[in-house]
Amino acid sequence: MDAAAYPDWPALPEELMDMVMRLLDIPDLFRAGAVCTSWYAAFSAARRARIPVADGSPCLLYSCAGDDADTATMYSASGGGAAFKVRLPAPAFRSRHVVGAGHGWVVTADEESNLQLLNPLTTAQLDLPPVTGLRHVESFADEQGRTMYRLYGEDPWHPDLAMPYKPKELRLFLYHKAYLSCRPSAGAACVVLLLCRPDGELSFARIGDDRWTHIAKSEFVQLDSGYRGAAYNDKDGLFYLVSFDSSVHTLDLNGPSPVVKCIVKQYSRYDDPIRSVILAPWGDMLQVWRYAELRWLDNLQVSAEIADEVICPSQESYTCDVEVYKVDINDQKLVKISGLELQEHALFIGFNSPMLLSTREFPMFRPNCAYITDDSSENICINKYGCGEVGIWNFEIGHLESFGNIQSAHPRLNWPPPVWITPDLS
Repeated sequence: MDAAAYPDWPALPEELMDMVMRLLDIPDLFRAGAVCTSWYAAFSAARRARIPVADGSPCLLYSCAGDDADTATMYSASGGGAAFKVRLPAPAFRSRHVVGAGHGWVVTADEESNLQLLNPLTTAQLDLPPVTGLRHVESFADEQGRTMYRLYGEDPWHPDLAMPYKPKELRLFLYHKAYLSCRPSAGAACVVLLLCRPDGELSFARIGDDRWTHIAKSEFVQLDSGYRGAAYNDKDGLFYLVSFDSSVHTLDLNGPSPVVKCIVKQYSRYDDPIRSVILAPWGDMLQVWRYAELRWLDNLQVSAEIADEVICPSQESYTCDVEVYKVDINDQKLVKISGLELQEHALFIGFNSPMLLSTREFPMFRPNCAYITDDSSENICINKYGCGEVGIWNFEIGHLESFGNIQSAHPRLNWPPPVWITPDLS
């Protein structure tokens, strides 16, 4: 057949390519941009117009009140408060629980309490090992033949006792947070580190694994002193972990067996704020402590269809304080610092991997403040549809302020929990 009979797709007119790119769904737009060089040029122009996000700028991912259950909203402060919508693959976005985010991906738990990795822009999705791949979870059938789960180890003095959970219920109580070492496109080089009950226990899986690998507690981490947060350092290939007592450990997964080392011993406190550990761009290691208190709501009605998913509808938590500490490894201590010592960076905390963003590079964000989404496991377990905080912590006045015009322009739901995500635009 004559070569002229074959269509020359790369040579389509620029005007036609621009029109087509502007009509594609966002996931199809990314796929089209990967076809060839000329299509990538058209994709880049359409992406800048349709996805108002500066490279490296966090967006808020959530479910918008006016959308269907499959649609997610990404609210971009770098785009002047613009938002764009993405239709996600099954299971429905509104049926998922969010337990982590990093490198442009989110970690979600479906209604069977199984975890997936999801890229909201490309809609790529990867299954992680099932919940029964954890050493202390097993499934069984109840008297009606419905799937249930047993969770072992919640009572440290009676580890053989198990608590029964419904599938949708287990994910709320089991998962604390998940952290990624890199983009999942790296395959088996990508590690997902999972913090879960009982008391911040550690497990990990690589992309392609069919079970979770349990990591035994360090001798320095005692009962009721489990891990509360993690950060990955791609410079040394280690995870850094903060525990209940504020001690810091490294986790090395590069050898045949996990190696945990204590690098900062416990810093005695008798409270238990929501702790994060962050590796700052200027070389310091920081701990962020978010304090939450409970308040009671009056005359709150819960619909019958969700009543069995809410333990206490009239109770919710709110942020009452945020503290930042510099970790001094040499002197084995924590030094409290003010928000002004964040060196004109904005802090982002929640279910995402915590991050610091230079407000010189991204002036649409406020310096020396903390952008917060609610990651209180206790609050979610008690009332998953309750007030999920989203706001800006002003260190100077010690108060949580509103975040843009999100509720008036793009009203959000509290389920699944809103989360900060830095879209992968490459």
